[in-house]
Amino acid sequence: MSRNNKFLLVFAVAVIVPVVLIWTVAWPILRPWSLPDIARGTVQEAGEERNLMADEITAMNQWLHQHQTGWGISGEVPPKDTPAEAVYQLSSADGQAVILSAWHFRHGADVVGIQTKAGGAYRMRSFERGTLHLPDLP
Repeated sequence: MSRNNKFLLVFAVAVIVPVVLIWTVAWPILRPWSLPDIARGTVQEAGEERNLMADEITAMNQWLHQHQTGWGISGEVPPKDTPAEAVYQLSSADGQAVILSAWHFRHGADVVGIQTKAGGAYRMRSFERGTLHLPDLP
């Protein structure tokens, strides 16, 4: 192999490998995530659980459709020291589950974790303080 070919091979590897690694991490965050339309659900706050009303389910569907991008990669770890302030157990008409857990931090960003099955991997998303508006959350 000539010197020019070796140089081109090294250059190609030096350019292609970082691009592939960056897109492996960035693509799940940039790609819109298709979530099912919610038909029913419950919310658990401060130790109390209740069913969501029809207007809250509509608001939750709108919120999910407005926030289809920006979720981290699957397998993220939720905050361990702080229990979720609210946990939404949602399901579609055909039984697909969506579980949202919300954490409010006094001196930091608000965080939402989403799962597509109970006990499944989290995908997390941070919101600037005061911009997270899920039903029942201030």
